[in-house]
Order: sequence, then C-alpha cells, then structure tokens
Amino acid sequence: MKRRGRHPVPPAAGFILAATLWALVALTVVATYIDGVTRTTVEDTQQAKLMLEAELDRRGTEATLLYLLATNRMSHHSLLMEKEQRFSDYDTMLDGAADGALNLAGESYTGLGDTAFSIQDENGLVSVNAPTDPMFTRMVESLGVPPKDVARLVPRVVDYIDLDDDLSLDGAEAFSYHRAGKPAPPNWFLATPMELNHVLGVGDLLDNAQWRRLRDLTTPRILVSVNFNTMPAPVAAAVLGVDDKALGPFLAERAETPVTSLARVGELTGQTPPTYHGLVAVLPSYFLRITTWWRGGGPRTVVGVTLTPGSLMGPWRKEYRYSEPADHSVPLQEPQTELLGGRSVPRT
Repeated sequence: MKRRGRHPVPPAAGFILAATLWALVALTVVATYIDGVTRTTVEDTQQAKLMLEAELDRRGTEATLLYLLATNRMSHHSLLMEKEQRFSDYDTMLDGAADGALNLAGESYTGLGDTAFSIQDENGLVSVNAPTDPMFTRMVESLGVPPKDVARLVPRVVDYIDLDDDLSLDGAEAFSYHRAGKPAPPNWFLATPMELNHVLGVGDLLDNAQWRRLRDLTTPRILVSVNFNTMPAPVAAAVLGVDDKALGPFLAERAETPVTSLARVGELTGQTPPTYHGLVAVLPSYFLRITTWWRGGGPRTVVGVTLTPGSLMGPWRKEYRYSEPADHSVPLQEPQTELLGGRSVPRT
C-alpha cells in the first residue's frame, strides 16, 4: 500500500497566513496606541475640568469677598459680617456684635471649593513707591540685604519713579539702563511690587525667598497713613527691628482694643516705629489687597481694590492685579460666614 502523506501547503495559503498574522500584530499596535491616546485624552480632560472648576471657585471667592467688603462694616482690625443688613447715618458707627469677622491683616482662610484667600488693609504694609521712607529701608534690611546695598537701592528706585531725568547720587537714569540693555525707567510709580525687579541692579540683591517675602510686606499704594492694627506681624517685626517674641504684647492688645499711637507701640514692643504720630490710623482704609489661590497648587492671584461707597460708578474699583507663586504651607482658618462655606458665629 502507498503511504498517505500530508498535502503540501500551497504558497498562496502560506502568504495569506503570514499576512493575517502581521495584520493582527498591526491591529494590536493600533489598538494599544488608541487606548493610550484615549487614556491620555481622558486624563487631560479631567485635569482641564479640575482646573476650570478651581478657577471658577477662585473667582467666586474673589467676587464674594468684594460683595462682603462693599456691604459690611469694619472694626479696628477686621471686616464684620452680619446675616441681616443694618444701616446707619454716614457719621455713625454701628454698635453691637456681628455674626462673623474676617481679619484684615493678611490671615489666610479657606474659600469656596478647594480655594483659599486673605484680605489685607494696605495701610498696614510698606509702600515700594516711598523708597526714602525709613520704614522702607528697615523693611529691605530685614530681608538680609546689607545697609550699603540698601543705600544703593534707594536712589535707584527714586530715579526709576521720579518725573525727571536728573541723576541722583548712586542712582540710574535712561543712559545707564540703555548701557545695561534694559528698558529705560518709566519715570512713574511702580504698578506692583513685582516691578521693583525692573529697577537697575535690584535683581542682583535679592534671592527668590527674599523676593517672595518683599512682595508680602509691600504695596504699590501711595500711603498717607500707617495702621498698626492691620499690620501683619512680619511687617511689624521688620519696621520695628524686633523678633516675634517681642511682638507678643502688641499683638495681644490690638486683638482686643485699637493701638492708637506710636508711644503705645513703643511701650508694647520696646521700639518706636520710624514714622510720624500724625500718620497713625486707627481704622482700616478703603485700600485693600485680596489674594486668592487654589490649594491644589499653582500661583496665587493678587488684586488691589479701592472701595468707593460714595461713587455713582460702583462700590469698588480694581487698581492692579498680578500672579505669583503661592505658599501652600500656610495654615488656614475657616471663615465665619456661610457665603464662603464656613459657619457664622451666633450672637451672644
């Protein structure tokens, strides 16, 4: 008998088999690619949604703060909030307890969603547009800048903001800026503390940590008074040249009653501030700085606001805005208002 063998595979069938296998491999690669792209797209979409929600919460927090500032009264150091609106004559202070309060010395609170905020009366800060003010000098020296470098910095800032092209001793005008390849000074006030970095030579004096601290201590406002009741502790320590321990009695007293004189500041801290008695303010000003940020990361937004209760155009005016890195390690308090997700304090 003849042995039966296997039938040979036709060449065409072998080609089809190989082509099919390669097609399956290609489809697998394409499917893997599409799956990766889809996952990346979904993750990007989720991240974009998260960032959008965070920005909406941040803007909502800022808008709510503007509403509260425009519709409530102030104590010597805080914004007082009430569930039920009360009114009085223009010259009459409303007495009695409030339903909540927000500190105006830059303390940090939780806001809507996963945001945070602080409010600062800018009369409690040091103006970068007053470089010859002794408080400005002390503030810069408190950052660790040597006095000889501060002595160089002051005339540079003066020449940057003054209205003429006359060169101050150790200062710098347009020629010096052109020679250094920098834009000429505008001969006008700094719009924000960040603009101080444009002054010739200033960028070489401070490191990143010092720049961050300087922006916290300063304002671009042209201040006409100084408020020690809304002055953040780091600012008070800087202008007085004392440590945190020496500020204890001062901070404790102003939490209960207004500090109304330079003499009292000196009694409480052992140091008299380098300013004039007639410039001391007791109540917060209409010049306020609102800072908001997302606690999940990213920069913070700083807005300078002027309250204008007597204006026919609106109850407030935004003067400046800028963004900068946020310090996400600061402790946060819960705001005493339900409008910002907190709880109001029952009246006693």
